Amino acid sequence: MILSKRPGGVRAFTLIEVLLVLALIGVLIGLVAINAGAFVEASKYEPPARVLGKAVMDSFYFASESKRTAYLSYQEENATFLVSDGTGKVLSNHGIFDKEDLEQLREDDLLPRVVFRAKGPLAGLTGGDSLYDDDLLVVGRVPFHFGTSMPFQTEIEIMGEEEIEIIEFDPFSGYPISKEE
Repeated sequence: MILSKRPGGVRAFTLIEVLLVLALIGVLIGLVAINAGAFVEASKYEPPARVLGKAVMDSFYFASESKRTAYLSYQEENATFLVSDGTGKVLSNHGIFDKEDLEQLREDDLLPRVVFRAKGPLAGLTGGDSLYDDDLLVVGRVPFHFGTSMPFQTEIEIMGEEEIEIIEFDPFSGYPISKEE
């Protein structure tokens, strides 16, 4: 570092040194801005289970507010959870992906698959068995009425992952009561 002497013994930086430091600061600010943009883009993604939780809470809300049955369903072609009323009118929709991402995922066949299953009545010696086969308990949409729902669980299969996420919901509050993997 070259410091020029001024009369009076005070040292000062040269113009080149000042410009070099400003250029380095500019490069660092640019790197931080690029990373901040990546963090913002990544924060837009929500896992399907969280989006499902929001859709379940909306279903409870609309059923309680209107005192009419609301239905929760899943559209696989759009990767969207739909809350509708008895006439089929969509009350709210909860998409898992942005439209730009959706096109690419659809082409690559990576959209999540979601199956709703009713919880059958338990029977047997220990009270832990259902009389019905799992295939008979698959429902296309889950009804919510007056702040309750039928007992149900949801299986979310994300393509590219080996495990299927199973979420069981409380019929009175709508909160997940167990996650089995």
